[in-house]
Amino acid sequence: MILREDNSMEEQDRIAVVQQFGRTYRAFMSAFESQVGQPMPRWRILLALHEQSGESSQKKLVERLRVDPGALTRQLKALEALGWIARSVDPRDNRISNVVLTPDGRAVIEAGLPRRNAFLHDTMASLPDDAIAALSDALRMLEQRIQEVAASGAAPSEDA
Repeated sequence: MILREDNSMEEQDRIAVVQQFGRTYRAFMSAFESQVGQPMPRWRILLALHEQSGESSQKKLVERLRVDPGALTRQLKALEALGWIARSVDPRDNRISNVVLTPDGRAVIEAGLPRRNAFLHDTMASLPDDAIAALSDALRMLEQRIQEVAASGAAPSEDA
């Protein structure tokens, strides 16, 4: 990485950092699935339901997981086909779809939790706390900036 005299980065170095972030994300997702036994999108839904006593409305899951409603529906259909969740229309309001973990779904999440915890511990344990805090701050800023750029609808600059 090359810094200019004013301590700013070259554009190509900024792009390299984003590319490294992508590689790290893909490596994490692959290792997570390998160690825990479930792909991350599926796991996040199962965990969210588990943390909510095994049930939630589909709308609350969308809000909690911050995912596209269509993407969530596709994942829920797959989980339902596996027999790990059941979906139903709320009897008080037929506009609301409820999702509940089945006994098989509870067994999957309960078996996966120790593996998930061990994987996360082993992945993060050797990293110094200040590095984790700095990474967390940087990721928060990046996420916020991505949302700002997406919301502005700005056309990409010619430098990109």
